[in-house]
Amino acid sequence: MYRFVLFVTVCVLTTPMLTAGAVGASEEVTVSVHVVDDDGDDVAGATVTATWDGGEETETTAANGQTLIDVPNGADVSITVEDDALVQNNPREIGTVRSHTDVTVELFPETTATVTVTDGEAAIDGATVTLTRTDDDRAAATGTTDGDGEVTAEGIEEGRYDVVVERTGYYDESAVVDFATTDEASVELESGTVDVSVTVTDSYLDAPLETDVGFYKDGDHDATVSTDEDGQRTIPLDVNTKYTAVVEKDGYGEPERTVDVGESDRTVSYEIERAPAVTLESTNERVLVGETVGVGVTDEYGEPIEGAEVRLDGEAVATTAADGSATVPIDEAGDRELTAVTEDTTAETVTVEGVDPDADDGTVEGDETDEQAETETDETDDSVPGFGALVAAAALAATMLVYSRR
Repeated sequence: MYRFVLFVTVCVLTTPMLTAGAVGASEEVTVSVHVVDDDGDDVAGATVTATWDGGEETETTAANGQTLIDVPNGADVSITVEDDALVQNNPREIGTVRSHTDVTVELFPETTATVTVTDGEAAIDGATVTLTRTDDDRAAATGTTDGDGEVTAEGIEEGRYDVVVERTGYYDESAVVDFATTDEASVELESGTVDVSVTVTDSYLDAPLETDVGFYKDGDHDATVSTDEDGQRTIPLDVNTKYTAVVEKDGYGEPERTVDVGESDRTVSYEIERAPAVTLESTNERVLVGETVGVGVTDEYGEPIEGAEVRLDGEAVATTAADGSATVPIDEAGDRELTAVTEDTTAETVTVEGVDPDADDGTVEGDETDEQAETETDETDDSVPGFGALVAAAALAATMLVYSRR
């Protein structure tokens, strides 16, 4: 009896869950698609494809231009139609479908449109041309003009289009063209410049910088401006052009940024800091062995660096205090190399000579050089020929003179 009751209870509880899962897995809604031409007439035999994230379904329109497509409930659906005689620029976006939905898709005759871009005299290549139907906000075709200044859009719908032309160094231009009555259009561009005011300051010192700022276009140098004592200067640059601006100031690296120049004057401000640097200075150039030498370590702004690692001949021997100072023992004679390291920055090497006061100077007591011996001989030997004879003769002459007088 108890086993039977338990079995019935389990069945009652699980049956609704299974039923709900089965219904949720197979739940779909139907989209009714009606395809017509630009006169509103039914289009039979058109291929209709409904697309959503993770799937699609394709059907063919009947004689009345209609077809039914089942799609998942809650899916974001778009409808694409293909026909032998008519075209569609962009899919028809339905959005989220949660119930039966009716949608009409209009097809148009196919045409080819050619746009020519000039400056009034010569063709302009590299211009971007975008065609958008006036009753749509999505581009139907986009292309770039060739060496003849032309670009052609094939297989687009007949109708009125906004033609927008853009080119570096030129003002944007647009025109409305009815490509139902013509298949050609011409657009003329005008070149120009705008004033760009450049300001450069040192953000650490909160002070203006006199420096050069180079402007590069497509990797090639285009112009340079030199800021004054207020860190400012204005330069004319091409309209609708993307530049790379590089600050060229010693000690600051080469900070750069992208500058999009439009069709109006603008200001570009740079707040930069000096490139990270470490400098080590020693209190003495020569130190007795066994004594210490004091060092000071500063950053790129001359501020003391705390915690810098001081190295002697490549070996860490000290760490700087809050005032950037440290004491290094010199335990060997000769040239010793000192440097300091902070993170990825290393100071230039400073050489300190270790001096040993008890070191032998290399000479042996009692030895003397040939030059020293010769010099001493010249000073003490009275028997050197010439010098001794002259002295003796003079003495003899003086003695005889005295004797004769007597």
